[in-house]
Amino acid sequence: MTPPSIVTAAIEALPEDPRFELTDGWTDRDGGVWSFRFRARLSEAPTAYVPEWTAWHFVVAGDLGDPDIRIYPDAVEGIDTTFPHQDYNGEPRDGLPWRTGKPCLERPVAVFRRDGWADEPSELGERLVWRIGRLLVWIDAAAAGRLLESGDPVELPVYPAADTTTVLGFRETSEDLNWRQEHVETWGFATLSRIPGARGTAVIVDFMDPMRRSIRRIPWSDAIPLDEGRVDAVWMLLPELIMFEPWRAAATWQELSQLVGNTAIDLPAILADAGAKLRRIQRPKHAGPVHLLIGFPLKERMGGEHQRLHWTAIRNMQLCRRDDVRKGYSDLPAARRALDRELAQSPRRLEWRRTANWAPDQLRKRGEAEEAIRSKSVLVLGVGTLGAAVAENLLRMGVTRMGLVDDDTMLVANLSRHLLTMADVGHGKADRMAARLNMAAPDAQVVALPFAFPPTKPTDAERLEGWDVVIDCTASDAVLRAMGEFPWVTERLFVSLSMTWQAKGLFAYVASETGFPAIDAQERFVAASSSPEGEQVGEMEGIGCWHPVFPATADDVNLWAAIGSKFVRRAVIDRRKTAVLFVLGEDGGVERRDA
Repeated sequence: MTPPSIVTAAIEALPEDPRFELTDGWTDRDGGVWSFRFRARLSEAPTAYVPEWTAWHFVVAGDLGDPDIRIYPDAVEGIDTTFPHQDYNGEPRDGLPWRTGKPCLERPVAVFRRDGWADEPSELGERLVWRIGRLLVWIDAAAAGRLLESGDPVELPVYPAADTTTVLGFRETSEDLNWRQEHVETWGFATLSRIPGARGTAVIVDFMDPMRRSIRRIPWSDAIPLDEGRVDAVWMLLPELIMFEPWRAAATWQELSQLVGNTAIDLPAILADAGAKLRRIQRPKHAGPVHLLIGFPLKERMGGEHQRLHWTAIRNMQLCRRDDVRKGYSDLPAARRALDRELAQSPRRLEWRRTANWAPDQLRKRGEAEEAIRSKSVLVLGVGTLGAAVAENLLRMGVTRMGLVDDDTMLVANLSRHLLTMADVGHGKADRMAARLNMAAPDAQVVALPFAFPPTKPTDAERLEGWDVVIDCTASDAVLRAMGEFPWVTERLFVSLSMTWQAKGLFAYVASETGFPAIDAQERFVAASSSPEGEQVGEMEGIGCWHPVFPATADDVNLWAAIGSKFVRRAVIDRRKTAVLFVLGEDGGVERRDA
């Protein structure tokens, strides 16, 4: 098939360069994929991993107006090992003439897919020149050992045959790094728990010693179940990250045993011991552990100190069971131990499973509130439309210790504005919102307090003690008066958020005192906001004794919840008595006024 004119013109526009040699023109690879082969020359001294000349394939796929562009090493004359900033450089697939090790040539900001942010041209011919230029820089850096330099963020080797459709979460902070020194065990057993309702997602919930005694239980959300004592994995701790030079992970059990052995740890012996212990407690029809968890201290920056433990996972570990007997071998424990040792020394390919650190600071890399706010415990009075949205905003920004006070029941009529769904109708709002928030973050510690404020039972009143911040979202003067009369005892931060009539504004009030100044808050609200005029109270709900409906749409609530959440963040930091009215303008803008 004749190449489209756009790709023909692109290759014809290539400038002459003594470091570049075109060896083949465009080749149709079917499915809208075109490629050409070229050779690239080092300007650094050659090494055992990067010779002076290497062959590559420039691959273009998809819409030629905005194609997906990749460069792969040639199957014969290309580099055959894996470097940092490169995909695992495995054997060619599907009969293609190139290996899988695509180097990362894009600038990091390219992940956001915004034209102009990454400096890469948009026209195909210019992109071709730009990418090849980046490759020439990359091979020089690979040969000179500059792909990862002191101060650069550390990256892990890309694992071969990794299952990217599932994820196993763990929780490791800098404070947990000493766990390795505090325990003599270098291996043991672990319990994994699936996230209810999630697809292919689980977490490590308990580490046990070889005798199955819990030595470290992970503080996850109450929404994540724990089956105590169940063995789902074998874990082992290594003193350092292991890999083959320059940056390749193990691909087989045999290679893994070799790398682990380099740290003076005997993987075959660990699997043999683990299998023997598990066979003593084996239950009929109970699946054996299939995961091997490998932990090691990890630096965040090249040349820096170790910051925290990191865990990787292999999912095709198959230790012998009591009824496993290999033909020609005796039915004795020693024979099964030998089989487990052989697993660790076999050429069977490893099935790596994707893992992720779900420590609080890692969970919210994409956006979190200030530490001064995340460290606070928050009590929310009223989880109607506004309160529920504010609570969820704060939770997702890292305020994980939260109590929700509300005795109301979720109704179908609430669905037009509330975060809850039809599955929650008929249930208490506090209970269902707490369940939702505990499922929204694996480190959430949200409790439902399903009673009205003020509480009538002493036991309920006791549950309101000790919260750092109290946020009122009830829009009720009766609650404000009750807040003023309630014996809070110690000073805390009080915040009151209330939408004005027709959701045209948000009244926000804050004070840090031992008691809530209810009269001041009420007077400021009345002075700052307008009231419904006469009988114009909006739509009515119901037949007979009609019930007026507060006029507001979901976008109104979401807007004021966002602004209210930002007000809470600022209130916690400043801790100044403040009253503010936010007003929605006709053009959609928001004006802030002192109240």
